Amino acid sequence: MYGDLGGGCYPQAEPMHSRFQRGSGVGLMELLITIGILSVLAAMALPGFGPILDRLQVMTIAAHFQEAMSLARAEAIRRRTRVDMVPMRDKNWATGWQVLIDTDNNQLANAGDIVLHTGPATPSGLRVDARLRDPKPYLAFDPSGRPRSANSSAVPQIGSLVFTIGNERRKIIISFLGRVRSCDPVRGESAC
Repeated sequence: MYGDLGGGCYPQAEPMHSRFQRGSGVGLMELLITIGILSVLAAMALPGFGPILDRLQVMTIAAHFQEAMSLARAEAIRRRTRVDMVPMRDKNWATGWQVLIDTDNNQLANAGDIVLHTGPATPSGLRVDARLRDPKPYLAFDPSGRPRSANSSAVPQIGSLVFTIGNERRKIIISFLGRVRSCDPVRGESAC
C-alpha cells in the first residue's frame, strides 16, 4: 500500500473500481419504486388537507375584513368624517372591498372619492352572506366611530357577515358602538 516516491512513504491511490463495490447504494429501480409508493401515500392524504386549507383561508380573509373595518372606524375618528367600506365589484363582498370617503354617498368607489385602503384578493369559492340592518352592501362609520347608515347617523348599520369557503365559516359581528368581533359558527361557539 505504501510506495517509495523519492525517499518517503506515501499512501498509494486505490483503484476507483475497488472503492465503490457493486450493490452498495440505491439503484434506479429501487428509487423509482420508493417515489411511486410515496406518491400514492401523498395522493391518499391530500383530500384530508382540503378542510384544513378551507378553514385557514376563511379565517385569513375574515381577519383581513375585520382589519379593514377597524381601519375605517379609526380613520372616521381621526379625520372627523364619515368613512365607508364598500364591495369592490357587483355589490358583492366576495369580490373584495375598499375603505373610502364616499363624497357622493352612493356606496360605490368612483371619481372624486378618496380610497384609503383596498382589501386583498379574495380566494376562489368565497361566499359572503351579509345580514345588516340596511340591506345595501356597505358599512359606514361616523366621526365618533359608531356604525351608521348612509342616510342617517342616528340609524346604525349593525349586524353580521358570514364568510364561507366549503364547509368552513367565520362570522363577523358589528355592535351598536362599532365594536367588531368574530366567531366560528361551525364549532358551536355559544355567543355566535
